[in-house]
Amino acid sequence: MSARPLPAELAAVRALVADGLAEIGDAGDTGQVWLRSATARLTAFDQVVTEAAGVLAAPTRLILVTLATFLVVAGSAALAGALGLGSGGTLALSGTTLLIMFATIPWAGRHVYTLTGRRRLARAAAHLSPRPVRATSPEAGLAGVPDRLLQARVRLVSAALRQAGAGNWSAPELRRAIRTDPVVRRLAHADQLLCQAVDCVERHLGDLRKDPP
Repeated sequence: MSARPLPAELAAVRALVADGLAEIGDAGDTGQVWLRSATARLTAFDQVVTEAAGVLAAPTRLILVTLATFLVVAGSAALAGALGLGSGGTLALSGTTLLIMFATIPWAGRHVYTLTGRRRLARAAAHLSPRPVRATSPEAGLAGVPDRLLQARVRLVSAALRQAGAGNWSAPELRRAIRTDPVVRRLAHADQLLCQAVDCVERHLGDLRKDPP
C-alpha cells in the first residue's frame, strides 16, 4: 500500500497534538510553568507543521524567484529611466531593490507556505477518521498527554523519513536533508518542539506525584 500524502499525514499528527493541547487546557492549570512551556511549544509546533505542509516544489520556487527578479529589475530600470538616472544610477537602484527583495524572501516564503499549508491541511483533515472521545477527568486526560504526543511524534518522524527518502536515513544524509530540504528542516524543528513539550508535561506530572494537591 502506498504511503499517505504528506499533508494527510501531517493533518493526522496535528489532530493528535490538538487533542493533547486540549487536554492541557482542560486541566485548568495552564499558568503552571511546565504546562505553560508545553503549550507554547505545541503552538509553535502547529505553525511549523503548517509551513511544512505548504512548502512549494523546488521548480515552483525557482520559477517564482526568477519571475520576481525579472519584475524587480524591469521595474527598477523603468523607474530609473523616469527619474532620468544614468546607467550607474540604474545599476544602483536595481541592486538596492534586489537586495531588499532577497532580504524579504524568507518572510514572504513563510507567509506563502502558511497560507498554502492551511489549505492543504484543511482538505486533508476533512478525510480523517473521527477522533476518540477525550477523558472526562482532567487529571486522567493530562496523564495521557505524553503518550498522545509520542504517538504524534512517531507519525511525524515517519513522515520526515519518507520525505528524506529511503536511501537517505543515515545520520550524515539526514543532516544534509535538514540543510537542503525545507520540508525536512521544518519537520526536524517540529520534532524538537514536540519532544520539548513532552518533557514539559512529564515534568509537571512528576511534580504532581511528588507534591499531590
